[in-house]
Amino acid sequence: MAVRVYLGVGSNLNRENALRFAKAELEKLFTANYQVSSVWASNAVRAAEPGYYNMVVGGDVEMSLDDLFKAITAIEDAAGSEPMIYNGTNFGVKRRLDVDILVYGETVTTKPCKLPRHDIQDYPFVLCPLCELNPDLVHPLLKLKAGDIWKEMEPRLPERMKISRVNLDLDVKANFNN
Repeated sequence: MAVRVYLGVGSNLNRENALRFAKAELEKLFTANYQVSSVWASNAVRAAEPGYYNMVVGGDVEMSLDDLFKAITAIEDAAGSEPMIYNGTNFGVKRRLDVDILVYGETVTTKPCKLPRHDIQDYPFVLCPLCELNPDLVHPLLKLKAGDIWKEMEPRLPERMKISRVNLDLDVKANFNN
């Protein structure tokens, strides 16, 4: 039985290639209605780190939550990792790609991950692209539409939390060798 799923995708290392890789690999998990938001640039939550590119993908899957979680973890691992050195700070080796399950149907749980993910109502880099795909999505706990949450959040954002759309062709094949 198909379940509607939305995933938050972000990267601040080799971010163009990481998002291209994510789009291509995540599409394989969906059985129908695969959608990809625009790409959005945001500052890192921790000010010392480089900025992120973010997007949301969604559609129907026919796998259990546990299997979806394992598949996403495998995709994150396949994207690889690399040293992160930014503004003279060595952050060590970090993974290139972060994928979070935002919602899995109406499921509310803490295992294998917390659902719905708090990022929906906390971060514009998740909420805005989610609204591009489905502004009428009702948050399973808050019982509010994503679009209504965004209408309240967006005008109150401090400058540091504002996001901007990025023109990135996601259909170009990822190449982590550059």
